[in-house]
Amino acid sequence: MKTKTLMNKSFIILAFVLVCSIGYASPPQPRVMKFEKLKKELKDPSKSFRSAPLWVWNTKVTRADIDSMLKELKDQGFGGAFVHPRPGMITDYLSDEWFDLYKYSVEVGKELGLDIWIYDENSYPSGFAGGHVPAQMPESYNQGQGLNPEKKEILPENAKDYFLCLKKEGATFIDITSTWDHYKNVKGEYYLYNKTYYGRTDWHGGFSYVDLLYPGVTRKFIEVTMSGYEKHFGKKLGTEIKGVFTDEPNISSPGGMRWTPDLFGVFQKQWGYDLKSVLPLLGETEENWKQVRHNYMETLTQMFIDRWSKPWFEYTEGKGMYWTGHYWEHGWPDMSHGGDNMAMYAWHQMPAIDMLFNQFNDSHPQAQFGNVRSVKELSSVANQMGYVRTLSETYGGGGWDVTFEDLKRLGDWEYVLGVNFMNQHLSHMTITGARKYDYPPVFTSLSPWWSNYK
Repeated sequence: MKTKTLMNKSFIILAFVLVCSIGYASPPQPRVMKFEKLKKELKDPSKSFRSAPLWVWNTKVTRADIDSMLKELKDQGFGGAFVHPRPGMITDYLSDEWFDLYKYSVEVGKELGLDIWIYDENSYPSGFAGGHVPAQMPESYNQGQGLNPEKKEILPENAKDYFLCLKKEGATFIDITSTWDHYKNVKGEYYLYNKTYYGRTDWHGGFSYVDLLYPGVTRKFIEVTMSGYEKHFGKKLGTEIKGVFTDEPNISSPGGMRWTPDLFGVFQKQWGYDLKSVLPLLGETEENWKQVRHNYMETLTQMFIDRWSKPWFEYTEGKGMYWTGHYWEHGWPDMSHGGDNMAMYAWHQMPAIDMLFNQFNDSHPQAQFGNVRSVKELSSVANQMGYVRTLSETYGGGGWDVTFEDLKRLGDWEYVLGVNFMNQHLSHMTITGARKYDYPPVFTSLSPWWSNYK
């Protein structure tokens, strides 16, 4: 009887294992057929398993340029390209001419068997649409993005120079901004905050970078960037055009603590206390400063997810597209660009990282080549979310003297750790003038080794 019971238990366990295996396995297929299919794919991979570089449009783009460069990429074994506006580009970004040339690229790519992807910005970081977003939405950049602190014993004469004034009272800080005059010439511990702003630059189209935490900025960015693609391509978005690459969007501060107009209200709702009452603890180590800093960074991270990642994920999900691209994942433990990269990856159908340069370093937390944590975070999120593809923007800044041996070891190192889509940085259209210093190597015929690259 005991033997029979054990046999019954063994049978149940075996049946359970088989059911689980069948439930999670691919449709039944003879092992030999699987191997033969795999062997064929390895010998001649389909385009989705080939690499796709950042194809740099950095001059006056012509159809002849498109014809020659896409033919080059096809001949060297690439599976597609991400059209990447870059400094030096003369063609007007998001103009009718831009979309005509992009459409022509898609047509030529289709003939050659190449996927042409969208890169969502005129250079980087993503979010300002080459200046179109701040031009159409001034509140996206003119509200202030930081609060810079000053500590005083006596209040200055002019309260108008400051956005916020706190006075230390015991273990807390009270807001005396509206009662400033009552404390003039009264000694105390005062914390004064003035607003800081992203600066205007030519890089941002004569405007400044935008506040991605400000409500509506991301949706304006998607509208400005994608409406032209929707108009020209319609249902081809998600079929012929596979997805969108975003590059280094961030919430860094222009000075002092990162701030956005509704930060204090969102913080109060999330944590049940007023951030202003503990604001100096973001820079000083008193009382419960660790809790305050945790709550503050958690608030910023969630706002970044809710106001940047989720709108983009919802848009691409609705179009059947991949949203890929990366943040500044090598900054840790500095969280100023964004609090938690892994939390952001979860909202990309194809999460991605960047790996620049060609120096191996496994001892520094902010290293690139050698930073196992950075790549494993990517593959970990993909495993948890069920995403099958992970991308890496690789090789930028490796130098003109990079060798095939270097390229091989840089790629293989990432593949072993979980990357399965190579995105070469960069394939320049021209290297005239200062462009030759723009993060070589260059994956075109402008490099002497190009004919052997395949």
